[in-house]
Amino acid sequence: MINVENNRFPHSAELFKFCKEVLNIKKSSSEKITDQDVGALLGFDPADCTHWKYGRKNIKSIQNINQLAKALEVDPRNLIDISLGKNVLFDALLEYQGYGEFSCTASERELLLQEANKVIEKANVKALPIFIPEFANVFSDVEIKGQENQKDVIHSQYENEKHTITWHKSERLGTALRFLLAKELALYMLNKDPLKSALPEQKNTIFANRLALFLLMPSYLLQIACSQCDPARDTIEQLMAQFWLSRTLINIRLKDFLMYRN
Repeated sequence: MINVENNRFPHSAELFKFCKEVLNIKKSSSEKITDQDVGALLGFDPADCTHWKYGRKNIKSIQNINQLAKALEVDPRNLIDISLGKNVLFDALLEYQGYGEFSCTASERELLLQEANKVIEKANVKALPIFIPEFANVFSDVEIKGQENQKDVIHSQYENEKHTITWHKSERLGTALRFLLAKELALYMLNKDPLKSALPEQKNTIFANRLALFLLMPSYLLQIACSQCDPARDTIEQLMAQFWLSRTLINIRLKDFLMYRN
């Protein structure tokens, strides 16, 4: 018999999973993190801890969020996004762990931006959010698609003169997955001329991060989006909704855009 009370607050249950994952990442010993370790963050007894884990208890008060943020040393806004259902576990964990380096020289940046703009123009991108498969139409030997029964979240392979990028179809195509798909496409572009012969290969992981952001947040669409933002509301939050990207990624691209004006 199904307990109808379970998962009454699914976002709260997702928050529990996130807290447990962060504790596992932060732990310095081989000792296993228990459910009660998570409950202890809010001073819960075993019963309340179980209610939280299974979504029977709603954890969304500012006091609880701030208490968790302080204990886990995470951005409270990330916790709020989970509690409101804006972020799934996969997105939230990548936002917590980070996306890697984005730094490059002005000349390297210009080359990456030029190639991104060529792809965007050929794909005839006019509206937000940008859907990654739109870019695949630009390249005759690239296919991007969801795949059933795939072990990895994202898989990239070259076979029969075709480069295929797939994602686990059961995963929600959220902010993190969108960025990682764009990054895989960026790595494909970096292994082709003109970028392959113009840029140092050892920095391709960094270049792929930067190129992925240029693809997902074109300069002209970012300029339009910024001009349409309500000054009375949080600009970053509004851009997150329009571009369907995380807070960290929006901040990185916006800072870059304001610095170079493109």
